[in-house]
Amino acid sequence: MSDFKYQHGLTIMRAQPFHIGHALLIDKMLQDCARVTVILGSIQEQGTARNPLNYTTRKKMIQNIYRNRPEYERLKIIGLFDINNPAEWGEYVLDFIKETFPDLPQPDVYYAGSAYDAHWFKDHFKHIELVDRTNPDFPFVTGTMIRDMIKFGDKRWKNFIHPENYHIIEEHFYRQKAII
Repeated sequence: MSDFKYQHGLTIMRAQPFHIGHALLIDKMLQDCARVTVILGSIQEQGTARNPLNYTTRKKMIQNIYRNRPEYERLKIIGLFDINNPAEWGEYVLDFIKETFPDLPQPDVYYAGSAYDAHWFKDHFKHIELVDRTNPDFPFVTGTMIRDMIKFGDKRWKNFIHPENYHIIEEHFYRQKAII
């Protein structure tokens, strides 16, 4: 008998950049799930205003936060190309997991930061967990908001990024300021 509510939790995020809201979601998953899979989407995109960071950088930002924690061994971070077919997105993701990781149990719960993010999977999961990003005890945060702060030189972006990743943001965005 497992000490966890679910066997395998799945979430998809762009993490452009990885911020405290994303960490809140992953923390909840690690609390609830025996296995956690984080898919970083849009890996075919990088160097654009909406998707400035490449897959490797985004994965490293997550690893910087979790790699020294005991639950890290239960966390899998993978990348996935997007398809331009919203009607098939949920099935595409689940087929990818099944084909790429046949020894991993299929996810039994999907985690999202909003109902919109979850709607792609409503027909594929019996359980969907929403992690409220509008909680009055937790600051509302989006990647767009952080990218805009960086673009306009607003140092408050540091309130939303873990200190372990400040150097990644500074190296990437201040070195390539023209793209944001």
